Amino acid sequence: FGKPPPCPPFCSPLALGRACTRQRALELGSMGPLSQERSVRLPVAGGAPLEMEWEEAVLQKSIQLEEIDSDVFLAAKDDLWKPLGARGVFGGQTICQTLHAAILSVPSAFAVHSFHGYFLLAGDADRNIVLHVRRVRDGGSFATRSVEARQRGQIIFSATVQFHKPEPSRGLEVAMNMPAVAGPEGLKSDREYMEDLTNDQKLSARMREFYRQSLARPARAERRMAPPPPGVGPEEPAEHIWTRVSGRLGNTTEIHLICLAYMSDMGMLECAYKPFGGLREQPPDMMVSLDHSMWFHSTTFRADEWLLFETRCTRATAARILSFCRVWTQAGELVFSCAQEGLARHTEPLRTLPLPQACTGFNT
Repeated sequence: FGKPPPCPPFCSPLALGRACTRQRALELGSMGPLSQERSVRLPVAGGAPLEMEWEEAVLQKSIQLEEIDSDVFLAAKDDLWKPLGARGVFGGQTICQTLHAAILSVPSAFAVHSFHGYFLLAGDADRNIVLHVRRVRDGGSFATRSVEARQRGQIIFSATVQFHKPEPSRGLEVAMNMPAVAGPEGLKSDREYMEDLTNDQKLSARMREFYRQSLARPARAERRMAPPPPGVGPEEPAEHIWTRVSGRLGNTTEIHLICLAYMSDMGMLECAYKPFGGLREQPPDMMVSLDHSMWFHSTTFRADEWLLFETRCTRATAARILSFCRVWTQAGELVFSCAQEGLARHTEPLRTLPLPQACTGFNT
């Protein structure tokens, strides 16, 4: 799945939908072998919308699915998002739609705990995506699903998703502490950085227009870059970014899990370019995600409230970048971890910049 040129994937529209009625959940449940246990807890096309008392997040609409057969779901092309300059549909949207389809196939007593997916082909934003769910295993404590996202009969994304029936840890609790970074209040947002770039006379008229067009699209999420915490130098390939969904989401737990999955694909590979002045200074000729893994540690968070994303490149070699990400709530709870490997091709060798020139802002 293509990454947009200098413009990061986070600067764009998002919407996530309406809660399904119990009647709709039973209708969908009757199509599969888990009929009475199956609980559709997320927006599905065809359900009656509920009154919204908040500014609904754009992201809610873009994850909606329609069940067109037993364990077969449709992601309508009208809701697909292709970032400006990208090769195809934003990978984070395909990730979260795949997760959504898997969630719809398991009993409500199970919660997702891990997801491992591979990007195989760029998604076409002008064609529907059909998601096929295979029930690999249904056990007493765990359930496993395999999901394939297809277009034109070809698999564009494939994932294995596992669910766990929650059980007590009996005191076995270990977690990394949240980095000591500045809070989100008062920090400059990604869109404010882009507004500055629209007036940057050092950029070409074409690039200034590119950023203007990006700003004209509804924001799906907001991101604010925090300065490096003590002990982390500006040249290190790590970023600390406060992130939240733009607008308000419903109160269903799964909505927030799915939106977090979406946001986890925002700029995962860009931290590798900090020692080189940032992605904009020395952009790759081609950059695509290869695979994406996620681990959900908790459900006690809201994706429309500030979450701290710490992303770090642990290795870049052979035209591949491997990055890991951890996510904390403002209260300091580690709720999520993920990893991504991507391809980054350059025709010219990169130049390592002196420390004062190391990247300290968004790689826009």
